[in-house]
Amino acid sequence: MPTPIRRITTAQFALLALPSHLTRTIAAVHLHHTWRPRRQDFRGLATIEAMRRFHMDQGWSDIAQHLTIDPQGGLWTGRNWNLAPASAVGHNGTSSEGPFMIEMVGDFDTGQDPFDGPQRQAAIETVAHLMRAFGLDDADLKFHNQLTKRKSCPGTAITRADFLRAVKALPAAKARPAGLFTVEHLVGAEAVRSGAATDTAAASSVPENDAAGAAIDEAARLATRESQRRARGLSPRVLGSTVFTASRGSADWSVLKPHVINLAKGDLSQGGEFATTPADVEAIVDAIRDYAAGAETPRLMIHAHGGLVGESSALEYAWTMHRWWLNHGVFPLFFVWESSLLEIIGQFVLGRRDLADWTSDLVIEGIVKAPGTAAWAGMKESARLSSSTDIGDGVIGGARLFARKLAALLERLGPGALPIHTVGHSAGAIFHSHLIPALLAEGVPEIEHLYLLAPASRTELFRDNLAGHVHGKKIKALSIFTMDEEAEGQDNCFKAYRKSLLYLVSHACEGIRRRPILGLHKSMRKDADLRALFGMNEDGTLNGTGTANLHLSLARGEPENPLTRALAHGAFDNDPKTMSAVLRRIVGLDDDTGIGEADFPYPPLARTFDFAVPGAWGGSPPPPAPPSGAPPAPAAPTGQGGQHVRALCIGIDKYPERPLAGCVNDARTWGSALTQLGARVDYLFDGDATYEGMKAAIRSLVGSGAPGDVLVLQYAGHGGQLPNRVDSEEDGYNEALIPVDYTTGALLVDDELAQILGGLPAGVAMTLFMDCCHSGTNSRFAPVMRARAAAGDRPRFMPLDDDIVEAYFARRGARALGRGAEVSLPGIVHFAACQDHEYAWESKGQGDFTGAAARALASAVQNRVLNEKFAADVAAAVGAKHRQHPQLMALDAAMRSRPLLAPAGSAVTGAL
Repeated sequence: MPTPIRRITTAQFALLALPSHLTRTIAAVHLHHTWRPRRQDFRGLATIEAMRRFHMDQGWSDIAQHLTIDPQGGLWTGRNWNLAPASAVGHNGTSSEGPFMIEMVGDFDTGQDPFDGPQRQAAIETVAHLMRAFGLDDADLKFHNQLTKRKSCPGTAITRADFLRAVKALPAAKARPAGLFTVEHLVGAEAVRSGAATDTAAASSVPENDAAGAAIDEAARLATRESQRRARGLSPRVLGSTVFTASRGSADWSVLKPHVINLAKGDLSQGGEFATTPADVEAIVDAIRDYAAGAETPRLMIHAHGGLVGESSALEYAWTMHRWWLNHGVFPLFFVWESSLLEIIGQFVLGRRDLADWTSDLVIEGIVKAPGTAAWAGMKESARLSSSTDIGDGVIGGARLFARKLAALLERLGPGALPIHTVGHSAGAIFHSHLIPALLAEGVPEIEHLYLLAPASRTELFRDNLAGHVHGKKIKALSIFTMDEEAEGQDNCFKAYRKSLLYLVSHACEGIRRRPILGLHKSMRKDADLRALFGMNEDGTLNGTGTANLHLSLARGEPENPLTRALAHGAFDNDPKTMSAVLRRIVGLDDDTGIGEADFPYPPLARTFDFAVPGAWGGSPPPPAPPSGAPPAPAAPTGQGGQHVRALCIGIDKYPERPLAGCVNDARTWGSALTQLGARVDYLFDGDATYEGMKAAIRSLVGSGAPGDVLVLQYAGHGGQLPNRVDSEEDGYNEALIPVDYTTGALLVDDELAQILGGLPAGVAMTLFMDCCHSGTNSRFAPVMRARAAAGDRPRFMPLDDDIVEAYFARRGARALGRGAEVSLPGIVHFAACQDHEYAWESKGQGDFTGAAARALASAVQNRVLNEKFAADVAAAVGAKHRQHPQLMALDAAMRSRPLLAPAGSAVTGAL
């Protein structure tokens, strides 16, 4: 069986990769880059698993490399280290002696990904350890391009001589054998995360020869024990002269330098895990300036986390989220501020679990009141000081310093050049109640939009510090996402207090008297000014007359709000629906697009209440991921009768000619819709969607099916046509999907696609959703009728010139690959965006077909709408524009009358 994949640190690697732990002699080190995926494409465990699947599809027994180094400097184990790699033909050695193969995620050819930061440092430290531990010479470090003349790998921008110099310059202490490492080097916070959390999901059983897994588990056990000691208030354990610590090195957070300001008691934090200096603030503003100069539509998002967040957790959240914001065209800035004092409340609540079962919320409120009030007051003071002009001795608060620098930048950029959006979760609303007035006082012209997620600030603070700016349009828009009154009562706090945290804040943390809290629906409906602001009736219902927006996640028995699924106070800022709704408002997209949900770095939240619609196949959403980087991909969901539901979503915008703007969004929209129905979804975007990449991914999808499984293939991109010189098409043309590398003649034509899909195992159901021009028969399942397409703007059609056509036939030769066009393949349902003589259109960042079909998918599946009825409904919705007519390709009667996305052999009954 393949070796379980684990994420480890360089220190852990030094512990594990030793002659005494391996039965195989390491005689060389081979260094590669992935080329594809690039650094920006990396999605954690899901990417490593995708590489493994691709390599095994080539006939190899496992992933090719022993170790993969990710862009953040994490090391991912792969092939068993006692086996020869699949590195280069003739150079792989044997199971007794040979090279150790390392693959670095990225394209390091000149002008592509930079080879820098934690990734470069990890590569240098890893190679240095191997060379010293196994007594290797300079000549034993082999770049892939030395072993084959056909490769530039590991990248033309990496010079072997420079790399070797960096290896030799590494201090011996950083590459010494693991036996000399102190405990602080071997076990850190990352050992707890990757060893105890990620690894548990990655492998339920470890082969006996997996010495790496056993050692990592031991390191995780030690780290967890020490973490528990600290949680109980015990001092760190001293081993000799070394203090056991669990903090990550500052280098691990270097990617966050342009995106995080760390504060302590209002001042810039010089200690802890992440230091911020005045020079760092200058550099952050410079980074924002550079971003604004290069972005087509620049936007700045300023985030303040909630009151149950310590420094490590806040940094983890920023590390996880910052790339998502950047990928959607928004520059994120995270304030990490001193708010973890509220954890003392949990200690007091949990510390009294010896109380009888009849313990009431009133008793808990009394227990918490004295320490909770002091802790909460200290946290609020830290928020105030952060934006103060004088925190003592004439020192300016750290957030105020940033506000001053940002205001100066905006003055240079000019009016409206960089809209400012502010997001605050829970106690983050208290932080923004001081930061926003500071920004405006320093000269920031206006705040484009303020988003408050379950705000834990008192209504008086909102009225005194923010309401006037909302009414005066200095804050141009305000949105609050929170729970309705009943949902607040169905939440719990520390699994002991039977209401949400906001009630505990109101009843215990704000002093002797109960205080109204802005995020409590009950407090809002009792305040006449807030009712007027949000357009709320006295019973709490909304009447649409407000100037601000209120979005409530609703309680048991109420319909689900499509904009937020958070049903616990702490869930709002990692809920895909809530945060994607915020994103769409920042970038100016409609909610119908669903943008932001499919690639959100945290999985959909498990629903707390029982009113929500379950997965269409009976599968439940995956559990929340640990807050470290890209979460592990969940196992394939299981549906009725044990079948699995898998999907492949392909979207291509970045063509060298005639680029599109909505295809990647379409793929994400489909992926989000299918994920919510319980499917496991793989994606192929832009540069990864090459001819070979698409074929391999589709072949892998088809081959993954077992009887009873449901498979989905979705494609959004250009379609095209080229003259048929071999097969007998009725219209004399072949239809083709257009991969990103189509200019080389790499076209995925209809008959070749049909050949791949023809390998569908018996008993497996497959559905295609094709949003491209000439999609009517590009899978060769039905008769074709051809008329030349009319001209139009933004059609998904790629004209193929003579050079591309000749290149295609030169690649293909005189081979007849496909089946007859009139033959339908069994088990496959094909929904096409248009008829063969039409264009498929996109507008406002989404395909017309996807906009109608993906939105209707969940309801249609849950109501067992028949394939034929679904096709007619979508055609009616899209055909209203009179420019394309989606269709269901010709099927036999049984397939036409089968419910949408139903497994093969299921009852052919459904909604008409």
